[in-house]
Amino acid sequence: MKIKGLVTDRAKALIKLGDEEYLGVFSMPDLFHFTQELAKAVGAKIGKKRKKAADNLLKSNNLEDEELSKEYEQVNEIYKKYRQEIEQINKTVHPFNEMDIWAEKQEIEKELLHCFTRISHAGQELGIEIELSKAQKILKQIEPISEGVERWIEETKVELTELELKGKINQEEQEWLSLYALPYNYWKIQLGRTTSKEVNQDLRAYYKERVSAGEIKCKSSSLDTKIPTNRLNELLQIGHKIALSFQRSSSQVEGRNGYLSFVNHGHKGFPKDRLKVLTVIHNYDIKRADGSTPAQRLFGKEFPNLFEFLCHNVTGFKEPRKRKKAETLDSIIVQR
Repeated sequence: MKIKGLVTDRAKALIKLGDEEYLGVFSMPDLFHFTQELAKAVGAKIGKKRKKAADNLLKSNNLEDEELSKEYEQVNEIYKKYRQEIEQINKTVHPFNEMDIWAEKQEIEKELLHCFTRISHAGQELGIEIELSKAQKILKQIEPISEGVERWIEETKVELTELELKGKINQEEQEWLSLYALPYNYWKIQLGRTTSKEVNQDLRAYYKERVSAGEIKCKSSSLDTKIPTNRLNELLQIGHKIALSFQRSSSQVEGRNGYLSFVNHGHKGFPKDRLKVLTVIHNYDIKRADGSTPAQRLFGKEFPNLFEFLCHNVTGFKEPRKRKKAETLDSIIVQR
């Protein structure tokens, strides 16, 4: 197993893992936390003002009050601008640009700076100023985010070259992977990772367009007519495996940690046995869109169905405790 890079929430201990004496890879800031910092600095405050304006309009005796309506419309428009910029950030941090060729570090960095500036201006329209410390924390992450994308692209190019040197692909197939198979598989993966929430509908539509465009390019390429279908499918699988290695967020880990934290607080304590059980479920039962579990991807082999395995191998359950029959009011009256 080769580690191409790390995606962290900028915790010092996690960043240190990327040092030469440990993994020797680049540590990229988590896009999830990057946008979360923007939300804390500006987005949440705009959202509160929007909700307050909506509540004032609903509480008004005259729902057609022009002043309240204008106030809500103004805040709502600014909120839409903020959401568009967050969406643009999600569209920017990718290893492929709009032309489905390798993205440039400078272009990613430049666009992220523009998004930050436009979000800052949107907040200023409502009198919201980003604190200097928060602004510095956000701006400090822009360069390493773009560098993280660049490092992955460099590692991927090396990987493709090694595949050619090992004789697994030829030069023409390597070019086809870079120009067609990788972008197509990458956008398919991104579409699968983006949830169907209402707030993500525009983003999903964007990814669907990229997938459709990538599929058309794959089918229209000259290589598509030169080699057998089986070989094309093999190359697509290679492209899918490589594209899957690009990570820009640790949201899956954060989601599990958040769930464990919720359970921990809810039960005022976390038994060690329950943590072991949840870890087993996470590694052997939770599946991706392709039907694979974390254990299958790590060890490269199939594992039995977890539920069926437990049914066949775990036996000797204790019988439930026999409770005394509760005395009802009618039975007490009869006895007396």
